[in-house]
Parts: sequence; C-alpha cells; structure tokens
Amino acid sequence: MAIQLKSQVIFKEALIKLGFSKRGFARFIGVSEATLIQISNGKQSPRPETARKICKALNVEFDEIFAISNERGD
Repeated sequence: MAIQLKSQVIFKEALIKLGFSKRGFARFIGVSEATLIQISNGKQSPRPETARKICKALNVEFDEIFAISNERGD
C-alpha cells in the first residue's frame, strides 16, 4: 500500500495560500526539499509520518489531500 497525493494542483495552491514555497514548506515540516518535491510531483509516496506532518502544517484532514492506493494495482 502507498500514500499518494490526490491532486498536485490542490497541494500547490494550499502552499501558496499559506505563503510557502516548496523549499520553505519542506524546512517548516522538517523534510528535505528533494523529498517534498518528489512527493508533490507524485514520484514518491510519503511515509505516514511525513504525510501527517504535511496535513498538520496545512491544517487539513488526511483524506482531503492524500489517498491510500495498492501499489500493485490489485
């Protein structure tokens, strides 16, 4: 199972509305900029802890921006 961002656009809009760049947001939540960029581009699944940090910082519920998918497509 993997955590996936539901919408890259909604995520980017949420950052902008809070006044964050991807770099600034990554620093704010304590993850590397490279990791955040890969998560925001859908190329990497965040660990559950990282997803929780993102949700808390954006003040959203998990299901608003993330979905849990089966990596194998089953």
